[in-house]
Amino acid sequence: MVVATLTLAVLVSTAAVTSAASAEVSPSPVDDRPPSTSTAPLDPAVVEQGGFAPAAVAANFSAGYLINDHVMFNGSAMSESQIQSFLDARIGTCTNGKCLNVLSVPTTSKVADPMCDAYTGAASESIARIIYKVQVACGVSAKVILVTLQKEQGLVTRTAPSDSTLNKAMGYACPDTAPCDPGFAGVADQIYWGARAFDRYTMPPGTGPGTPFFTNFNWFPVGVPMQIRYHPNVACGTQTVTIRNKATASLYYYTPYTPNASALANLYGTGDSCGSYGNRNFWRLFTDWFGSPTTVSIPTAVQTRVAGVDRFDTSVQLSAAAYPAGASTVYIAVGTQFADGLAAAPAAARVGAPLLLVRSGSVPPAVLAEVRRLNPSSIVIVGGTSAVSDSVASALASAMPLATIERFAGEDRFATARQIAERGFPTGAPIVFLASGANFPDALSASAAAGHLGGPVLLVNGSASELDQESRALIESLGATTVVIAGGTGVISSAIESSVSTIPGVTSVVRRGGANRFETSSLLNQYAFADGEAGFIASGFDFPDALSAAAIAGAQGAPLALSNGVCTWVNSLDQFIAFEVSTVTLVGGTGVLGPSVGLYETCG
Repeated sequence: MVVATLTLAVLVSTAAVTSAASAEVSPSPVDDRPPSTSTAPLDPAVVEQGGFAPAAVAANFSAGYLINDHVMFNGSAMSESQIQSFLDARIGTCTNGKCLNVLSVPTTSKVADPMCDAYTGAASESIARIIYKVQVACGVSAKVILVTLQKEQGLVTRTAPSDSTLNKAMGYACPDTAPCDPGFAGVADQIYWGARAFDRYTMPPGTGPGTPFFTNFNWFPVGVPMQIRYHPNVACGTQTVTIRNKATASLYYYTPYTPNASALANLYGTGDSCGSYGNRNFWRLFTDWFGSPTTVSIPTAVQTRVAGVDRFDTSVQLSAAAYPAGASTVYIAVGTQFADGLAAAPAAARVGAPLLLVRSGSVPPAVLAEVRRLNPSSIVIVGGTSAVSDSVASALASAMPLATIERFAGEDRFATARQIAERGFPTGAPIVFLASGANFPDALSASAAAGHLGGPVLLVNGSASELDQESRALIESLGATTVVIAGGTGVISSAIESSVSTIPGVTSVVRRGGANRFETSSLLNQYAFADGEAGFIASGFDFPDALSAAAIAGAQGAPLALSNGVCTWVNSLDQFIAFEVSTVTLVGGTGVLGPSVGLYETCG
């Protein structure tokens, strides 16, 4: 196989519409030619937005994450009428009868294969209908198809396209170093084969014609740092890029270059002689037309944000929202330390109790007022007097003189967690979660999951050579048959995992640990939740908000996803979508969870 080369000449016209990226990929299903090397920019003088004001900001461009998998491979992203309306709005008045909003062409039937379902041809179909049917058949978003048509030939805003332009609409089978393959000419076939190519690049070896080349050659692996060139000219250099998902890899197979600093500095124009523009233009056009390509839509959900003036007030606001009619039990934990509250959340969830946060030596007025409103008959304080002082207990007793006040505490965080498990689950538990007592992220999501499944969270010394005898004995006495380990072997050792399997009665030991706290959270949620009407998002970089949220999420059978304040792990959001949740609650103000979290910006 010969890899095509290109002598590049960048021409910037001020009068004519140029190709967005002429023929950026063109593998034939027969000869498997590699991606082409086009880097031609869009003409800056052309108003290609079709009435849209530019929205893309270069600082938001991530070379390793151009588009979310769910966004790209969404077979129901747009209806046929929405596609038609979009084309009408972008094009306006057609001057030659060949524009995408007025053109109808014959289509041929395509048999089903591993990439696409069957396509039934017709004597005449509108372009909107063709795009819609290809979207459904191949599971590739109509938004992606529209952006590619614009990126390749500017067709979504052309008011007088030529036959030549239509014949290479998606750039499929049109390498820069050879003429277009006439077997794939025509706008209908271009749309079908171009969309199919996006699927094809994600397939394993042997799935269908052409797939072994792209997978075995492995130009653009997911999750592996690699050098991606700025330009066909090797002297222009490379950038180290870790491609984060299949959809982004697919775009790189389509356009094997990443924009350099000059191309990003002039986002709507051209950079220096080493600039390339295909992937930049795809990302920019998608952002301008449809919003960020790395955000997802949760159409079934009403979004709410619960936030107080501080961590204590946020716990109050969560309690008020979840228990408007009061609660028979209230759990109290210190809001300046994480350990005791981590274990308290599933116990609180078990009895439908809010978890309110207090200062070590005092009860904030808003918290005291919420306790009075809840009117509980039982108040449980977690942690010893060094964590929650006797003065706090006295203040609560004065506010609720008829309530029974208990304290669940041990000599350290590990013993306190065991106390909470023993006293908070007096009839036993079928499942126990183990989390590191040295840090909070993994335990936060474990607390919500454990609360939902009716089990406690035990804190352990993750570096130990075996599980401590006290925890072993407690797991046996609870009658647990399943133990879930939250975090990878760097957090809780393999030796502990092995020792757990020897506890009498334990028949299953499950580990859920990802590359980071956010992935671990997602994996724990996937394990614990098969459905749910609600979802919660809280910060994974600090514990207080997620601590209070975990108790409520566990009680409501709702997964708790962790965010870095800018984005949320994509698998967690995909879970919300799959469950068709009716509400998504953001826990914390915009200083904790920024506006992009509310837009469902995805990480990974």
